[in-house]
Amino acid sequence: MVFAYMQSPLYTSNQNQYFLQGMAESGLGSLDQDWLASTKEPTPVFTFLVKWTFLLLKSEVWFYFYYAVLIGIYFLSLLGILNQVFNIRESRSKFLLTTSLIIFSHSVGFRFFLTKSLGPEWAFLLDGGVAGQRLLGTVFQPSTFGILLILSLYLFIIKKPFLSAVLAAITANIHPTYLFSAALLVGGYILASYCEKKDLKKPFLIGLLSLVAVFPILFYIFSNFWGANESAEAYRILAEIRLPHHAIISEWFNLTSLIKVTIIIGGLTIVRKLPRIFIPLTVVFLSSFILSLIQYFLKSNFIALIFPWRPSALLVPVCSTIIFGKISSWICNKPQKPKVEGIIIITSIFLSIFLAALGLFRMSLLFEKKANSPESELYTWVHQTSNDSDRYLIPISLETFRTSTLRPAYIDFFAIPYSIEDIFQWYHRVLAVNKFYQGGECKELMFIRNDEEFTYVITEKEKIQPDCESYDLVFQDDHYLVYKFNK
Repeated sequence: MVFAYMQSPLYTSNQNQYFLQGMAESGLGSLDQDWLASTKEPTPVFTFLVKWTFLLLKSEVWFYFYYAVLIGIYFLSLLGILNQVFNIRESRSKFLLTTSLIIFSHSVGFRFFLTKSLGPEWAFLLDGGVAGQRLLGTVFQPSTFGILLILSLYLFIIKKPFLSAVLAAITANIHPTYLFSAALLVGGYILASYCEKKDLKKPFLIGLLSLVAVFPILFYIFSNFWGANESAEAYRILAEIRLPHHAIISEWFNLTSLIKVTIIIGGLTIVRKLPRIFIPLTVVFLSSFILSLIQYFLKSNFIALIFPWRPSALLVPVCSTIIFGKISSWICNKPQKPKVEGIIIITSIFLSIFLAALGLFRMSLLFEKKANSPESELYTWVHQTSNDSDRYLIPISLETFRTSTLRPAYIDFFAIPYSIEDIFQWYHRVLAVNKFYQGGECKELMFIRNDEEFTYVITEKEKIQPDCESYDLVFQDDHYLVYKFNK
């Protein structure tokens, strides 16, 4: 499963934001002088992990290991749930067929087929939620710890409700965006526990324990991100300008969304007679669905940024796995001749090995692609020539600059702060940089320097180039040019 799913190389996608502050705090390069790295941290636990991994273990390789461990937890938790529902361990053929189907539905090979045949929005059809939100993804980041919600569900099913509630709260502490999902899941545990014994004591203790466990991150959020003036405009900037692909239903809703809802309903139908799994998942689904409808009709950016549809990232992989468990049970529970059972076992093993090899091959291609990226020569030059006093103005699409060079940048579009005042500053910087790069006017550089001093200006070769007396061309390749400011 670890190899079949595939990891992308460091630093890809959201890693360029979520690793930044931990890297800065660990003293890497001069990132501690970067403006974004000085803003309020939205994921302090993850930053702590990144910081001390660099300080104590001295290698970024550990982040690949962390991700592999989380995939293992994810896979074993799903198998544990299926064993409780379908007793998949009663025969080798049933277990191996179920395992191979799960690996297939999560494999990079299947994603590649869906992407090429139907489009990129279909890639995570069976293991991702709507609005491009998912537990795994292909990189280690705070949202990956949402995997612990599946482990939490498994623990509840095997009658460890207190541990499951605490684990759900821990997930929210690691990534606050899971507060809503964890709250719904614990609410489902409370309802299921009450329906089972008709006694309020255990449900009350489950709720109380989870509230105590989640208090640290609630306190942190309300202390650092709540109650600022002009919050509505900041929410608009985040929801409509920076995150519409996650936050605006009209931007992300498509046929795959309907299919995923169908998968959820299908999975719930299969387990409808098993209250310890049916009730929590139904509470999560109905609550998420209702709040999503409320957001759609109210057009509330605040509700949109709660991401009421995010629980689908939990529901879709669990329910699709339940469906695969049902299929394998239907096949293997029929009387089988030894020869047929042998074919099922051999085919399942071969498929799993093939998908793992395909995943490793795809990983090697991605690492090679990163090594030969258009930015690689630029980043090598920065590494070789820069010092801790250098600052860079970069195109806002150059999201990998900070984590690749360990040097501060004025702004990019991808990495964002979350406090109200910092959101406004981020947007101001984005607009200022865009204005310069669209026109190449030297006076715009002067205005930007009023915000923050910088040493170098990086431009894309095919775009308009500035012709400023105080700037000398010091580097160029096939993709980028670098100008140095002479005071």
